[in-house]
Parts: sequence; structure tokens; C-alpha cells
Amino acid sequence: MRVKHSWRVTGRVLLVIAAIAIAATQLIGTTAKAADPIKVGWVGPLSPPGGYAEGALMKQAAEIAAEELNARGGVLGRPIQVVFADTRGKPEEGTAAAERLISQEKVVAITGEFHSSVFLAEMEVAHKAGIPIIAVDVWALKITAKGYPEVFRVAPNQALIATKYGDWMAAAGFKNVAVMFEKTDGGQSGRDVLLPVLDKHGIKYEVVGADPNSTEFTAQIERFKSHQPLFDFFMTFYSEAGAYPLVSQSHTLGFAPTARTGMANSGGPAVDPTFWKNVGQAGRYLVTELVGLPKNAWNDKTKAFVTAFKKKYNHAPSPQAIENYDAMLVLADAIARAKSTDGKAIIAALEKTDIVLGRGRYTFSTSREPDWAYHQFMNAPVALLQFDKANQDAEDAPIIWPRDIADVKYTYLKPGQ
Repeated sequence: MRVKHSWRVTGRVLLVIAAIAIAATQLIGTTAKAADPIKVGWVGPLSPPGGYAEGALMKQAAEIAAEELNARGGVLGRPIQVVFADTRGKPEEGTAAAERLISQEKVVAITGEFHSSVFLAEMEVAHKAGIPIIAVDVWALKITAKGYPEVFRVAPNQALIATKYGDWMAAAGFKNVAVMFEKTDGGQSGRDVLLPVLDKHGIKYEVVGADPNSTEFTAQIERFKSHQPLFDFFMTFYSEAGAYPLVSQSHTLGFAPTARTGMANSGGPAVDPTFWKNVGQAGRYLVTELVGLPKNAWNDKTKAFVTAFKKKYNHAPSPQAIENYDAMLVLADAIARAKSTDGKAIIAALEKTDIVLGRGRYTFSTSREPDWAYHQFMNAPVALLQFDKANQDAEDAPIIWPRDIADVKYTYLKPGQ
């Protein structure tokens, strides 16, 4: 009897032990899952021929955002891990990067990109996979006009940027404008928005397109110089490799910026810290856009980010870097409110975004009138600045437009004035 009873007790003990083991295994698995990082993809140019200097700043901003989020305990109790992909400014590289991030890295969302044509390729992959993707510094109208539920944009678009240039040119008194655009989605979109605005103001113009990878513009500039009537302004939409030589050659050849002809470059390169290293004195008097809050309108979050960025990297962030920092925090906020990393849940949460960050109060439009308004940050800040001295940080350059936030009395500072 004792032997039989002993075996019966031992069997019960074994059952209890087995149950405990199973529960422990499940607990360990659950804990491990909770500790697994939430992977977020980042796409952008980190090498030529893309705008790699700006891409590097955007990448640094994403790193700071992830570090800050993780220092606060991550999101949903899990750390944020950013997986970076260099797209080199090429659409085919963007497609490959998005596919790898989604299928191999299992990211729950993607942010980044500096080139519209590349983002248009990336967003097709995200759309098919149902993965949310936040456009950081790409301006082509068709990005949000396609109406994909996965696509959100924190940057302004060309309808918001090029219109400001046209209205400013009219206010500054320019009458004859030479327009050069890179043959990319972003450059062509800028041209398409600007020309009707110039028509509205009665400003005459001539338009020339160029390969985005061109670095020699002497022939086009010499033609512009000999044009009659003389051009009083040179508007360029260039964010690719040719932006710096275009500014330098225009100045060296005595075309612009000069007392006779003003110049603007739209696309982002002029606010990059490497701008002055590449163009020197040629950049003085250049006009460009600031896709962020002017320094006199910085909020506490803007100031904190700029301070942290300078401390970590020993140089100032570009406006595009602040865009990427904010995009990461917008995404983290949506995941936290969704209480999930499911794509549809994150998208639904993004549509209800209402958060104040470094570039102001973020909300996304759900209107489709006009078509590009869908999932667009409609209040994305845009101002025009003009460098009045060489080696000037964008944050210190005078704001000349719109007039209600300008910090100088003039609308345009003519060289030699």
C-alpha cells in the first residue's frame, strides 16, 4: 500500500511541476515579447548621388528621438529600434529598402526620405503591405494626392512652398524671372505650382529643366545672362547633387545673386551645414525656404531639441532634421495611443494626432479637397529667409516672408544695398 501511495503522490507532484514549468515558459515568452524592440524603419540618402548631407542630419535626428523615447521607457513598455536604410536618392534603391525593412526587418512603420521621386517608390511598397509611412521632407503633390491611407506627411508640399515664392516675388517687385528645375518629381512639382502664381501676378518667365545629377551649368547661365529683357530674378528648384555647383557657378559667372539679379534655391541644400563649405561667398544674399519655426517663434520643445542636437553632434540641426525628430515622436505617440503595433491601428491613431512638438501643433487632414490635403500636415510652417552674410546658420538668417513673421523691414536685400 505504501509503495502504491508513494507513486500516486509522486505522480501528482510531477503534474504540478509540469504545470509550473509550462506556466513559467509562457511567462518567460510573454516577458521576452514585451521586451522585444519595436522596429521602425528609416529611409533616406546617406551617400551620393542623393542629398546625403541632409540625409545624415535627418538620421541623426531620428537617433536622438529614439534615445529620448527609450530613456523614458520606450513605447508600450518596449524599446524603439530604428533600422536605417540608405536610398542614395534613387527610386529603385528606395523600393529595395522599403521591401527589406518590411519583409526582413519586420518594421511596424517607416519614416524619412529627402527625395520625392524616391518616396513615391517607397510608399507603393508600404501601401501594398499596409504599413504606415511618414514623409519627412518630400514635397511633390502626388505623394498625398494618391490618397493612400498608409501615407502621412509632416513636411509642407509644393502647393504651400512654391506659392509663397510667387507671392513674395510679386511683393518684392520682380518682373522677369528665369526658372531652372531639376527633372524630378519634386522639381517638376515646384515648377507646376509656381508658374500659375507668376501668371497671376503678371510676372514674365522662362523655364529650363536640367538633369538632377548635373554639375555643370555654364551654358544655361550664359544664356540667361544674355536674355532680353534682363532677368531680375533666378528661381531654382534643386535638391540634388547639382545644387551647390549651380549656386557657385551662377555667382562666379556674374549672374546671380548680383545687384541686377536676385536668386533663390528651393529644395533644402541651402540650410544644410555643408552649404557654406561648398559655395563660400556665393551663398550670400541667396533666398531659400525655412520649413520650420523661425527662431523667434521656437517653443520649448524646439529649443530642447536644438540644444540636445548641438551637444551630441557639435553642429546645428537643419529644419529637415527637426522634421525627422518630430516625425519619430508623432509615430511614437500614435503607437502609444493605439496600444498596438498593428498597421491599421497605428493609421487610425495617426489620423487623430493632436500633439505640440518642435514645429508646432501637429494634426493631419482627412479632407480630400484638394486631393493633396489628405493626411497632410496643413499647418506645416514655411517661411522665406535671405542670408545677409556668409557662413550664416539658417536659424540666424533674416526672415523676409511672410511679412507677418518677418524680422527685418525689407522684403528683399539687394546685393550692395
